[in-house]
Amino acid sequence: MILHATVRPQQQRSFEIIQQNWHQYHSFFCSLPTGSGKTDLAACLLADYLYTNTVDKIDILVPYRMHQDFWYNILRDYGIKHNFSVALLKGRSSYYCPIIKSGANISPCAFDPLYAQTCRSRSRCPLLKARRRIRKSQVRILNWWVFKYVDLGEEKANFRIFDEAHNLLNLESLLRVEISYSFLKNVSRESELPEQFLAWEQSYLTENQNVTLELEEGLEFIKKLQLILTQREQSIAKILKENPQSIQLETLRELKRITDMITALAELISNPIKSDLTLFFQRDNLKKQTQLILQPFDIGYIFSKLFRGSKNLFLSATIGDGEYLAQLLGLHPPHCHFIHEISSFAKENHPFLLLKEAERISTATKKKKESAFRVIEDQTQIFLELLKQHQLRGIILTPSFELANLMGQLARTSKLQVITHTAGKSDAAIRAFIVNREGDVLITPSAWEGISLDDDLARLCLIPKLPFPMLKDPIIQKKVKKYPDFLENSVLIAIQQAHGRIQRNASDWGVSICFDGNFRWLIKKNAKALEPWFSNRLQEISGLEAEKLIVKLITLLKSNNRPESLKKERIPAFARMKNGDRKWLESTGLADLLKK
Repeated sequence: MILHATVRPQQQRSFEIIQQNWHQYHSFFCSLPTGSGKTDLAACLLADYLYTNTVDKIDILVPYRMHQDFWYNILRDYGIKHNFSVALLKGRSSYYCPIIKSGANISPCAFDPLYAQTCRSRSRCPLLKARRRIRKSQVRILNWWVFKYVDLGEEKANFRIFDEAHNLLNLESLLRVEISYSFLKNVSRESELPEQFLAWEQSYLTENQNVTLELEEGLEFIKKLQLILTQREQSIAKILKENPQSIQLETLRELKRITDMITALAELISNPIKSDLTLFFQRDNLKKQTQLILQPFDIGYIFSKLFRGSKNLFLSATIGDGEYLAQLLGLHPPHCHFIHEISSFAKENHPFLLLKEAERISTATKKKKESAFRVIEDQTQIFLELLKQHQLRGIILTPSFELANLMGQLARTSKLQVITHTAGKSDAAIRAFIVNREGDVLITPSAWEGISLDDDLARLCLIPKLPFPMLKDPIIQKKVKKYPDFLENSVLIAIQQAHGRIQRNASDWGVSICFDGNFRWLIKKNAKALEPWFSNRLQEISGLEAEKLIVKLITLLKSNNRPESLKKERIPAFARMKNGDRKWLESTGLADLLKK
């Protein structure tokens, strides 16, 4: 059933384990490292399931839009081969509305079902067409937000596949609501809510950046806001129905935000105690703005109902502590089966190094921060010089923009061309580094996961400090209190994801180096969060030994005596490929790129 010419051992083992335990467990957490073929494994499982359950539905849930396109390109031809239909539904902003004069891709019918029923453009509406297709299809590819809020009809999925499942650790952010004074003033002109907001800000935020409100006091405020938002939504929908071309783009954006907030607020205030709903004021000194934030920190009661009555497959390279993730999602660990696979890549070509000299780095006080920055400067200099000397490219991952700026200064001192960015501008920097191949080193706090730095795109990944979450954040404080393993698990998953940025294929090589001694402490506290493929790559060596190891890999790469594990497999030209290989390339969307 598999798409590729050969079946990898990890795929075979995982497939057999899931099949053998299918009736005993309702959920499977499967950790397969980069290059193990998670997509093929899932495709085989869903095709096998549909052979005996011909009328059932299968949902594939992914965190980002680009993952939807990837899955659709793979499964479209696969579905033709195995006789099942595939469709995808993206968020409403992905579809162009044919009747909005401004050209906004914010469809009014996403907000008002009654308006959709009477819309004169129903027959040519891309969003409605996509919804009709997905209701008829057996395999439905959705992102998590769409899955949560879009009505897909009476037929629920009997089998669900969650890709990049480690992102489910932060699923409560889907229900986060941020309210500013300017927003309140805009939507509630004749209400006392803006004055209440200012009164709270003046009384609570004197010196602190975060202040938690009493739940009872905050809920009364939120219920009033919900009523005002509903009235505003209805008034805009009325104008849309009477004269859609008179609506401005800004009004449509306001409508989108209002409907998102109404939906989220309905979930939050329905059971605030059970969700451990938190209301707090947060001051952003950079933006010079204060926000009232509502966010649950326990999402189990909200999302567990999505997993009931179906089989679930959670896929990721870094499941981490699977039992902890299951509990966080409201699942009962004894009803779940956990699979952790090793990597087929040669471990000597992708080591993760913790320096023996590494001290526990802290930036809690000004004095500690200055000391930490001096240590980081001393230890990273040699590896920055290696990049320059051997004309290699690298990535430096930092937990903050402040440290990113410091690393940028150090890299420039070593005569390296630096690609970095400010808050909210990571996409342009990553595109410049990967697509345009600009710069020698990418320095970013934003790309711990989600990017591929294959082969010469990056050979070194430097991690000067571990990405601990903000412990002053009220949500983080509550999570740490209720789930003792939360802190260690989230940081270790981020580290393993970071290492995976330069571990992309069997003929690739790259070295990740950690300069923060807190890593030793984390491993001792929660070794269960380390995947087998990562554990056998972990070494603790001195800086001098690390330098020698990197130089050795560089020498092997440049010499004719390269080990088999580093030799690239010769890829035949597209025109001379076998029909099966060519068809697979076309299904993945890579064919056009190769032809160019």
